[in-house]
Amino acid sequence: MTGADGKPVVRRLGVKCPRLRRGFGWNPRHGTWYFQYDHADAAGSRVVVSFGSLATRAEAEDQLAAVRRLLGIADEVGDDPKAVAGLRVQIAARIRADHKAGLGLPEFEAMRRAVLTGAPVTEHLTVGQWLTQWLAGKTALSVSTRRMYASQVRTYLIPHLGQVPLDRLRVAHVTAMFDAIAGEAAAAEANNMARREADAARKAAWARGDRVAWRKAKDRLASLPVFRPPCHAATRFRLRSALRSALSAACAQQLVTVNVAALAEIGSGRSPKALVWTAERVAYWQATGNKPSPVMVWTAEQTRAFLDRAQRHEWYALYLLVACTGLRRGEACGLRWIDVDLNARMISPAKQRVQNGWEVLETDLKSDASERDVGLADQVVEALQAQREWQQEARERAASAWVESGLVFTTDVGAGLHPARVTAQFKQLAREAGLPPIRLHDLRHGAASLALAAGVDLKVVSDMLGHSGTAITRDIYTSVYDELKHAAAAAIAAAINGARRPIAAPAVRGRRTAKPLAATG
Repeated sequence: MTGADGKPVVRRLGVKCPRLRRGFGWNPRHGTWYFQYDHADAAGSRVVVSFGSLATRAEAEDQLAAVRRLLGIADEVGDDPKAVAGLRVQIAARIRADHKAGLGLPEFEAMRRAVLTGAPVTEHLTVGQWLTQWLAGKTALSVSTRRMYASQVRTYLIPHLGQVPLDRLRVAHVTAMFDAIAGEAAAAEANNMARREADAARKAAWARGDRVAWRKAKDRLASLPVFRPPCHAATRFRLRSALRSALSAACAQQLVTVNVAALAEIGSGRSPKALVWTAERVAYWQATGNKPSPVMVWTAEQTRAFLDRAQRHEWYALYLLVACTGLRRGEACGLRWIDVDLNARMISPAKQRVQNGWEVLETDLKSDASERDVGLADQVVEALQAQREWQQEARERAASAWVESGLVFTTDVGAGLHPARVTAQFKQLAREAGLPPIRLHDLRHGAASLALAAGVDLKVVSDMLGHSGTAITRDIYTSVYDELKHAAAAAIAAAINGARRPIAAPAVRGRRTAKPLAATG
């Protein structure tokens, strides 16, 4: 049939299509199926549920049976006809909403659990909504742990899983998320390495006066995406732990029956292997700008070179304390004079200064194991005595402006040090000393590794670091310990051959006048 313009006229025939029937029944090879469930009860409530576009009659019959079973859950709540009828209406509304959203039928056990526990039937609680509720209720967490959880929820969990209904979260969802994160991490690492290589080429070209090569390297650097910290395997392991904790709470509230995060396989969660800055690795870093491992440790000679440079800075005692005792940054910044016994050559850290964004908070230590007594070497005792003398002089200069914080390490008006500024100053001093880069936390690693290499018992080192057990210490530092033994053997051989000059240990000065990067609290 054609219209006045000569074009075919197309219209739907619907149930009048002659191909829908065959003989005295329906043609199973043409059209789609639908079903309608219509229920009216004694309370006068009517429930209608109908779906279409089903491929076969068998599929339509299966869907009808599933709908009837879901609506039958309402009969389990009691004998009140009005309550049963009202609940049946709510279940029907949920069925229609899920179908419209393309989610299929609600799962029977999840719906039954919601009905019997009094949870909302017509609303979908998504993973994102639950994570937000769960995090808001974790009031007992330390500031740093809460901040880490919030970052994980915001950066990874909600973007990947936030829209999934909580009761429909499956292992496949979690596995897909970690596969995607691993892919993003690999891409970020490749890009970061390319940026470092381009930057190293740019600096080398500038140093030799090759402007053509310098411009080429500069353009290459500008064309690459910005630097992004990758989500390493250890971070993904902690991310899975956070999700597992959130889903355990959901299980406790009967919102889900299975903790799918506990079933997801994401591989090893080991931290990156710590490596020592050997001469070969230093040369590689100088040529490429890339660190062989995210966790690097200085040799004893490199640590002494850093302390030689830091000795002229007023935070020298802090860096010496970390290098010799392995205190965490927050523990060093939060150390109080009441926690120090110079006569007994002992400190007992009890507080820490940690960051929450840029804000600095004074909190209890990380764990019970962190509350320990740490012995001090004579050199550290002398440095702390000099620090006390410097602080007394600073108190007299500041007069009424002095803040009586009771902290060992302060600004020139007595306020506590900002941990980020301590880290920034550490990096600057390391650069000025011409040393390969490490994190301030790696100075703690170095203290432990050098102690083990010197033959200190593993249990003693574990206690010094505030670890809950020797297994943690062994897992982190065994590889570095072995490397340091080989480095020490090479140093001895070099000394015998006359190729190595000993580096004198730094002398402790009673007063340091160099200024830090910043001295505000």
